[in-house]
Amino acid sequence: MVLPEPASEVEALKARLAVAEQREEAVRMVLRALIASLRPFGFDKKRFKRCIFEEGQDTPDEGPASSRHAVLHQEGRRVLREAR
Repeated sequence: MVLPEPASEVEALKARLAVAEQREEAVRMVLRALIASLRPFGFDKKRFKRCIFEEGQDTPDEGPASSRHAVLHQEGRRVLREAR
């Protein structure tokens, strides 16, 4: 069995951690959009969609931060599906 070099293993773990941190940040973005969209008489779907869209526009297309796109899409759809 060939063991990976410790340096490459550490770098791989750092990369996975960076992606996990960005996914966590994306969930926070969805929660902020949800909170911003709550009104006294209900949930403002248009405002929520606009907030998620704006967060997606500000998210880079490359690097670990690009993983936020998938989370914003998945979790945003989940919130909209549950809000019916």
